[in-house]
Amino acid sequence: MEYAFTEVDGADGILLSGRFTYDDSAKFHELLAAWDFAAHPDVRLDCRYLTFLDSTAIGMLFVLANRCRDAKGSVTVVNAPPGLVQTMRRVSLDQYVFVR
Repeated sequence: MEYAFTEVDGADGILLSGRFTYDDSAKFHELLAAWDFAAHPDVRLDCRYLTFLDSTAIGMLFVLANRCRDAKGSVTVVNAPPGLVQTMRRVSLDQYVFVR
């Protein structure tokens, strides 16, 4: 997985790309450490270039949702390919993040 902080739909966000797997755990924790949840409690994830999520990656997205919730914010996933949206719904991630 690669990530970049960028503007997503007019708000601060994160562009994710590639395969998001267990091997990306350290990189994801780096992303969490770099994001200022106090200043930006709402996170928009642009997933247009994300091709795969394994179960660890799904768990990491739950962690992100909890961090945002603790900061009184939320996570919105945008531009996710249909297969990834289906996966997010199958594991009930869409009950913790907004999937558009």
